[in-house]
Amino acid sequence: MILAIVLTALLIAVSTAIHYRALRFASYFVTPSRHAGHCLAVTVVVIVLAHTFEALLYAVGFWTAVHNLQIGDLVSSASSDGATLAFMDYYYFSLVNFTTLGRGDLMPAGHLRFMTAMEAFHGFLLITASGTFVLQVMGGKEPFAS
Repeated sequence: MILAIVLTALLIAVSTAIHYRALRFASYFVTPSRHAGHCLAVTVVVIVLAHTFEALLYAVGFWTAVHNLQIGDLVSSASSDGATLAFMDYYYFSLVNFTTLGRGDLMPAGHLRFMTAMEAFHGFLLITASGTFVLQVMGGKEPFAS
């Protein structure tokens, strides 16, 4: 369990830092003198890329937890033969989990369940932060302005 906690804490710290830097980067393009559509377009592109990359980091964490640390497993509910999942399955699972959609076609076992719960919670926080940022941009405000 300690390995799962440490790995999850590391993933949360790195993803949060990436997200903060991405929002800071997007804020450089948000100025009242620019066209509002331009500001919104840049913001949305940067946020989508940031969330996609953050989910990729969690997928790497899940893959590492299963294949290197042996602290859990990810199993397909559709297949009972124990077929090995590809990395893309881990990435798909991470994207579904990060967005708190939780489809249920892939299920974590062992300490991967803790990591999954924390990713969903962290994803919710980051998506909420992104939504707040977009609302500020749409309102013509400069995020991070003093």
